[in-house]
Amino acid sequence: MSCYITACGAALPKRIVTNVKLAPQLGVAPEWIEANSGVRERRWVEANQSASDLAAAAVRDALSKAGLPANAIDYLIGGTLSPDYQVPGIAPLVQRKLESCRKIPALDVRVGCTALLYSLQIARGLIASNAADTVACFGAEAQSKGLDLNPRSAELSMLFGDGAGAILVGKQPGSNLALRVDDVLLATDGSFAEELGLRAPGTGNGAHWLHGEPSLFLPNMNGRTVILHAVRKLTEATHELLTRHQLSLNQIDWIVPHQANLNLLRALGKKLEVDENRVVVNLDRYGNTSGAAAFLALHDVRPFLKPGARILIVAFGAGFTWGAALLTNHAPKDM
Repeated sequence: MSCYITACGAALPKRIVTNVKLAPQLGVAPEWIEANSGVRERRWVEANQSASDLAAAAVRDALSKAGLPANAIDYLIGGTLSPDYQVPGIAPLVQRKLESCRKIPALDVRVGCTALLYSLQIARGLIASNAADTVACFGAEAQSKGLDLNPRSAELSMLFGDGAGAILVGKQPGSNLALRVDDVLLATDGSFAEELGLRAPGTGNGAHWLHGEPSLFLPNMNGRTVILHAVRKLTEATHELLTRHQLSLNQIDWIVPHQANLNLLRALGKKLEVDENRVVVNLDRYGNTSGAAAFLALHDVRPFLKPGARILIVAFGAGFTWGAALLTNHAPKDM
């Protein structure tokens, strides 16, 4: 059974934090941040904003574009690295904030930057099994609230921005968007679980889950390891997915990657030997929005999709988790 992405939504905080504003706190030059990440500015939430606020706004935006009320959603799936609370998850909070939303199943996927791919695969299964007609998936981050804004963490804290993106997945093409989901490929390698993430609070840190070294309560990333594995795994996933469908990269119109940093995107483009004009990049304006990044990139490319266009989404995140999805635009020319 086919399923389609029928709408994309987005929500970004109003506050813009440029490299000029951030650099003095991190003890570096603004030019150094851009040269080492590709980020020029990012959006950060205000003190009274949470990840679920952004997520609910993104889902509302998708519903508005699809011309649907919140009570049309049968299932809600969300991902974040910066939840409102440790428990409950973010999805129930978003369900509560969506006016008129029914008492539907609402669940979290804790896969970091691959939230779009994992939630999309679940949505496909729900629709194929007739458990749902319309599934809303979202990724949302308010990770600025957890950054260490000191020189010791400059290489990590310079990267991240806040935002949320959402998609609606349904059985039939939408009236304004009709991206058929042709395939989704997912993988995980837990051998590198400690190379990227936030370890505390957690029960793996000793006798008490709220205790631990102060550094465990800050995001950590082994940048070199992440980039090496991301480029390799995403290249492999891309070729495997295209082989399944007897396609070449020349037949892909747009590559929509998770927006990690510009060095990774350039390395991936070079490895795949694709024109950089076909690779969607928005991290210069938004920074790395982690679980929201692929959602926002897909939202940004939507106006440029021609009928019949093929889109390849690739993402790599904590776990390590990674994957790829193949979409085809079935919208008529007058959409």
